Amino acid sequence: MEITREKSGDLLVLRLKGRLDANWSGHVQNALAGAVRDGEHRVHLEMSGVAYVSSAGLRVLLAFYKQLKGINGFLGVTRPSPEVLSVLELAGLEMLIAAETAALPPGAQAGEPLVSPSATWETYQLPPLGGAFRVVAHGDPAALRQGAAGAEAPHLAFGAGRIALGVGALGATHADCVPRFGEFLAVEGVAAFQPSDGSSRPDFVVSEGALRPEGHLLCGLLGEGTFPLLARFEANRETRTIPLAELARTVLSLAGTPVAVFVALTETSGLVGASLRQSPAPAGSAAARFGFPQIRDWLSFTTERAYRDSTSLLVGVVARPDTSFAPLLRPLGGPDLHAHVHAAAFPYRPLRKGPVELHSTVRDLFEGQGLQAVLHLLADQREFNGAGDSEFHRGAVWVAPVMSA
Repeated sequence: MEITREKSGDLLVLRLKGRLDANWSGHVQNALAGAVRDGEHRVHLEMSGVAYVSSAGLRVLLAFYKQLKGINGFLGVTRPSPEVLSVLELAGLEMLIAAETAALPPGAQAGEPLVSPSATWETYQLPPLGGAFRVVAHGDPAALRQGAAGAEAPHLAFGAGRIALGVGALGATHADCVPRFGEFLAVEGVAAFQPSDGSSRPDFVVSEGALRPEGHLLCGLLGEGTFPLLARFEANRETRTIPLAELARTVLSLAGTPVAVFVALTETSGLVGASLRQSPAPAGSAAARFGFPQIRDWLSFTTERAYRDSTSLLVGVVARPDTSFAPLLRPLGGPDLHAHVHAAAFPYRPLRKGPVELHSTVRDLFEGQGLQAVLHLLADQREFNGAGDSEFHRGAVWVAPVMSA
């Protein structure tokens, strides 16, 4: 099987020559998967040179047809050979046959362009115009170092229009959450956390009917409001990725305020972060927690970029130095930019291009059991063995200014 590529605007043409059978269907699958990972959502397969298609080949075509259709893209077969045309018709898959001229999807909308050092962006205004978030610091950050003897984290519900990130757990009572407090995030009626009780899997709750995620936040940030701006980014072909620090800096610039909150859904090159090995809630000696070598008993760090080629949900607050949120933020990419960002990592799935709706996009991500981890993201800039920064290929970022800090 020979596979050649040709670009025509935003349309990718893959020319196939040979037999699309069980022996070669994997090669075509890899070529299509690589194209989708590169952001190609409009694909034609020119199959005039294909002499045979088996069921193994049909399964590959149908799988990518459904995947791309689900994100407002398409896959179509053009110039099918008589053998290919006969198989498609007999299998009832005529919908795979496409005209050579591919029209833009109906309702395609272009955003306002923007450029950052590693990426190109499109921005879209969202109703209600002028939306913003009210963000408050919650709990005492000192609890991470010395515990919270006698203090109970209040019970919270995490519905639509609310974001949260910090150290928390899902559960009905504070006592139930104490041994599990770990990295926590919530957005649009979905909450997830990484238990610190030795469990290997993160847990989550999605709003259904009257059900809302409920739990306790030991310390962190709570926000409520609306996002007035959606920004889509695509890393440059030269750099291929954009670091978290650049993404955060662009978010703050778009918000136009000293503090901004954002939610991002990204196709991810890799994440750099940490998670708690044990709950910090029980009181103890501050010196015995985050000093060396005891810190290795309390925190697990990524030694290199983890969850490569994944899809990530980020929830973060980014700010200039010296805001009221300073105790809960850390420098990111330099002393002039501080942030607190958590990420939920999932197996890779491509993202729709153009405007997307936050609520349904987040809920769709949590369908099934794909959640792999919840991490506190950080930049590891040690000169020789640092893991660097989290990096992303493309994504959608919902941005809101924080009006008081």
